Amino acid sequence: MKNTTQTAPGAWFRQELLVPIFGISTEAARKYRTAGLWLEGTHWRRDPANRIVYNKRSIENWMEGRFE
Repeated sequence: MKNTTQTAPGAWFRQELLVPIFGISTEAARKYRTAGLWLEGTHWRRDPANRIVYNKRSIENWMEGRFE
C-alpha cells in the first residue's frame, strides 16, 4: 500500500500549484498577467518574499466566466 498525501491550497498559493489545480502552466499565467486578463490584487499579487502568488477563488471565477 502506498502512502499518499493530499494537500489543498489556501486562498493564495504559489505558481507551482497552477498545473495540478487548474492545468495552467506558469507561462500561460504570465501571459494572462501581462495581457491584463488576470488583475494584480485580484487574481495575483506579490507575497512578503516578493514571489507571485495566485488567488484560487478569483481564478475559478475567471475560468467560469464570472469576472470580479
